[in-house]
Amino acid sequence: MLDNLDLPKADPNTPIDDLIGKLTAPGMPFSTKEEEVLGQKLRVFEHQPATLRDVFMMILGHGDKEYMVFQGERITFSETVAKATQLAQALVDDYGVKKGDRIAIAMRNYPEWPIAYMGIVAAGGIAVLMNAWWKEEECCWAMKDSGAKLAITDARRAACMLPSADELDLKIIVARDVFDAHPRVSGFDDAIKGKKPMVWPDVEMDTDDLAMMLYTSGSTGFPKGAPSTHRAVISVLFTWIVVALCLKMLGRIPDDPDFQPVMLVAVPFFHVTGLLPVMLVSAVVGRKLIIMHKWSAEDACRMVEEEGVTTFTGVPTMSYEMAQLAKSGKYDMSTLVDMGGGGAARPPEHVKLIREALPNSNPGVGYGLTETNAMASLLSGDEYVERPASVGKPTPPVMEIKIVDSVGNVVAQGERGEICMKSVMNVTHYWNNPEATARAFKDGWFHSGDVGYQDEEGYIFIVDRLKDIIIRGGENISSLEVEAVLHAIDGVEDVMVFSLPCETLGEIVGAVVVLSEESLTVDAILAETRKHLAEFKIPAHIWISEEPLPLIASGKIDRKAIKAHYQNVYQS
Repeated sequence: MLDNLDLPKADPNTPIDDLIGKLTAPGMPFSTKEEEVLGQKLRVFEHQPATLRDVFMMILGHGDKEYMVFQGERITFSETVAKATQLAQALVDDYGVKKGDRIAIAMRNYPEWPIAYMGIVAAGGIAVLMNAWWKEEECCWAMKDSGAKLAITDARRAACMLPSADELDLKIIVARDVFDAHPRVSGFDDAIKGKKPMVWPDVEMDTDDLAMMLYTSGSTGFPKGAPSTHRAVISVLFTWIVVALCLKMLGRIPDDPDFQPVMLVAVPFFHVTGLLPVMLVSAVVGRKLIIMHKWSAEDACRMVEEEGVTTFTGVPTMSYEMAQLAKSGKYDMSTLVDMGGGGAARPPEHVKLIREALPNSNPGVGYGLTETNAMASLLSGDEYVERPASVGKPTPPVMEIKIVDSVGNVVAQGERGEICMKSVMNVTHYWNNPEATARAFKDGWFHSGDVGYQDEEGYIFIVDRLKDIIIRGGENISSLEVEAVLHAIDGVEDVMVFSLPCETLGEIVGAVVVLSEESLTVDAILAETRKHLAEFKIPAHIWISEEPLPLIASGKIDRKAIKAHYQNVYQS
């Protein structure tokens, strides 16, 4: 799709927002207009396809180019769509799937994952993306919550679901893995056998029908289902296409019809980042995916060299580990030009390391949530290096952002408040949870729970989560601010800051630190911290952990579990 437009070259110093404005102006291919969508007046793309099934047919334009590489297996774009059409037929003809039926996907990052997603959506179903790290109880809960009667899984996830399959009247299709025979289980290849490729089932779909549902990461309480329409997902894809076209105009994507970008995949497809910016955007723009079976910085760097990887997106610890290895010179990583990050705050020191270790690369960051389909703001290249604490400006043209106080009034420029987003890209509501929906979605605005401010140039800075602010004797302390200072200390590899209960002050500051330099002491950490922070922000207690900090499935630090553990230790 990027090769079909005759784009003029732009001055490398041209702000990307200016270029987006030109590409989305009236009369242009990506022009926008205001339209009422599900009761809200929103800005939409005028000419985007109506449904994701139409988008999947666009993918065929990449033909026999490789789309997925997994453990030596290479699958083209055409082969991917062909199998998706066969699966869609099987779902309708053999499994009785009807429009609006929920169908779960629960597997690790196998090539069958994108095929399953495309097949489900094209059959009129709602793809329910389940966390592949969940255990039996969690899988059963999500299946009940979503109402799914069919799941496409790998063998391990099938084993988690089988104990409750009779209760749920559940059928399971197992991809790739060997599995024990069971009347409720069939194989993926058997399911699509005999189906005619490149023929979609005859199912009527509307642009505002639900296409998928993700579950929030579950770092607090039960996960919440977050459903999205076809229009919302396609709007995200179109936004990314516009950004890519701008980068091409700026010379950051080669103007060569034979050039194929290559992305290393280390984030799960069930996570909103893995699904949209990684899996679906790659399918639309013709980018090859090198799928890792399991994260290893050593393997990642080796794959960059072997496959000519141009792009990587992962949680900050991943890019940090890769940059550390790059400094050793063990691998040729000269093809790597984009080092994206998201899911957690990237310490400014990491940005500096990436630019030093990989001078050909542009570090970048994206800010978004499951509820906004990973889209809110973007920042990369020199802009990011100059402002490593920022997450960028609101991403045009269909995303609006405002920052409000505790009663919903927009705060003055530079003042802190809750970040809220309004966009056609947002999810519609929380599934089966009207109370949570009412709290988070107000007059079309999604209230993120993130605290931030916008500077005079429009750049957004996130300073905390509402729930993570430490209130010490009436003074608000940003846990992220303290973490950033601790991260910058030589010898500190990872850190988390949290509140501890205090009878006199209400709360005090606690921290757990993972060291890369064993000789570093708590006293030395405190001494360095005092050089940068007011005394009331200094941690009252610091624990040194010999193990890496535990993570949740999306790769973020398990803040809830860590905080609970050390609060218990402190009080015992």
